[in-house]
Amino acid sequence: MLPKSRLVAAAAAAGTVCALVAAGTAMAAPTPPWSKHNPAVPNAFTNTTPALSAIDVNRLQGTFLAWKGQVNNQVKYKIKINGKWHATAIIKGAATNTSPTAALFATNKGREAVFVAWKSIGGGGLSRIKYSDGVVSNNGSINWTKPVTLPGLPHTNTSQTSASPAVLFPVNSKKAQVLVAFRGPANHVRIEIGTESGPNGRRFTWGNSTRKSSWISPGTTAEPTTTNAQPALTEIIGADGNGTIYVFWKGLPVTSPVSYATTPDLASTGLDGTVVLTWSLQGQVPDSNGIKGLAQSTGSPAVASATAHGQGPLLLAYKGPSGFNIRFQTFNGLVWSQPHQFVNGNNNTTALGPALVHGTLANVSRTDGRIFLHHYLG
Repeated sequence: MLPKSRLVAAAAAAGTVCALVAAGTAMAAPTPPWSKHNPAVPNAFTNTTPALSAIDVNRLQGTFLAWKGQVNNQVKYKIKINGKWHATAIIKGAATNTSPTAALFATNKGREAVFVAWKSIGGGGLSRIKYSDGVVSNNGSINWTKPVTLPGLPHTNTSQTSASPAVLFPVNSKKAQVLVAFRGPANHVRIEIGTESGPNGRRFTWGNSTRKSSWISPGTTAEPTTTNAQPALTEIIGADGNGTIYVFWKGLPVTSPVSYATTPDLASTGLDGTVVLTWSLQGQVPDSNGIKGLAQSTGSPAVASATAHGQGPLLLAYKGPSGFNIRFQTFNGLVWSQPHQFVNGNNNTTALGPALVHGTLANVSRTDGRIFLHHYLG
């Protein structure tokens, strides 16, 4: 069974994409193409970045939102189908003091499911990553597995983190595989690969007996691969069915450029490794194609395909180096849009990093912790 991201890519209609302004063209920036009226998600309050995922309920596509409680450490969630939010619920046994992360997939039994991961509490400077997956019923209820700890090798802390993880189900996996990206020991961006297993597809096996996670790259002085925040993952699908997986991260200083790397997900073979992937460093994201320097942020970046079919353009959102505006740029695989623009509409600022899925962005109010969703119109 292909992961749900592949099923969505095959079924969803192509959306309108944003036209990129050619590099070097002197042209006034257009009005940011975001929804203008964005009501708060009902009864959802947090003090960290929320998590966004697509969700399918009885063949209806919707939005899954998860967040850390504002006054406690519970992982809460709710879903929106046909324009209506379901009641808030919790993932039993899930607790975090940072941001959860989520992704949609299909189990090997063909069931709709959501995978949620989070940094656990405790452990001093580094904490274990835990996860749970939930099968979605036709009425929108979700049956969650008991939280499981992401395994590392015995007596090692390579699968521990001090920040939130990111998750992605590659489109071309022959069975459901999940990538978990996280800030590992010594601040390296690390990846761990899980493969769905078990008779009912409700378990994952990770790496092998000698290796669980690995760096995306040791990096260089010009292209450091270290971070102090949550990385971001997405995949863009080409017309030939081949995918490119992207991982983004910000550097170690409080205000740092956003960098990224890629690895192939071929239609014929899927990923090029079962434990260690071959990543190509792409450098730092240019602000205005290098005319004004680099895209910089004080928080975690967010990245997704701008449309539900997964064929791009790639949409990157981040809090800027100063102030509270949320900036965004698009990428067509060759050229970054210029110049950066601000997300418009009401309640469009944040002190945290935003979250993205397809063309939906979530941000947290700086005054009361409410969560607002903005929609990219292309």
